[in-house]
Amino acid sequence: MGLTIHYKLSVTENLSSAVVRELIQRTALYSWKIGCAEVSEVMPADADPIYSRLFVRAGEERDCCFGHVPAKRGWLVEVWPGEGCESATFGLCQYPRRAPYELRGKSGFVATDYKGGWLFKGHCKTQYAGEHGWEHFLRCHKIIVSILDFWRQMGVAVEVNDEGEYWETRSEEKLRGRLKAYDGLIAAVAGVFKDATDTSGKGHSVASPIFARNDFERLEAEGWQEFGNRISQLAGALPRETR
Repeated sequence: MGLTIHYKLSVTENLSSAVVRELIQRTALYSWKIGCAEVSEVMPADADPIYSRLFVRAGEERDCCFGHVPAKRGWLVEVWPGEGCESATFGLCQYPRRAPYELRGKSGFVATDYKGGWLFKGHCKTQYAGEHGWEHFLRCHKIIVSILDFWRQMGVAVEVNDEGEYWETRSEEKLRGRLKAYDGLIAAVAGVFKDATDTSGKGHSVASPIFARNDFERLEAEGWQEFGNRISQLAGALPRETR
């Protein structure tokens, strides 16, 4: 949980692997240029199978299973904007169009999102960069957005779901408001789990950077004020042994 930028990169043309690698190399050089704290070497998709895989779902809505399809080929680069921010992987890969699955004794094939060309789906949680101050968070968030802008300038189709709404609005005021709301939500939810696990009086077993904030109690109160109904539903849904 936390304020996250989700993105999808795609190219419908069947570019050569060499051309794709060049796009990734340009992204690596650009990431250094705009001030990323760390940038990996360009690597083949099978060197990082976790982040290059494609999420799939099989079965009906009420009876489904989830899985991941590994890339057949592709190139990736991992960048780290700075302290508190997640690293982000960018790349382009090719995948099977169908993947086998087994569900409750039945087997079959499920279609993936891959339609040809090159594709990559990724995300970056920037939320906890805010633990180092607003200016640091803003810089980290803008770095990811700037890299996505760079991909678009290179002719790659870019789809973004920015939970901070900065991608669409380019409004720092809007982004700051969304960060504040997410801080409150996380503090309130963390508080619920803390109270639920502290049943022996010896302390709780929940760990989160939000507990280290000097303004945790204020954030928790603001979270309850804005998201109280949903948080109450969460608290009621916790397993009995954690309450």
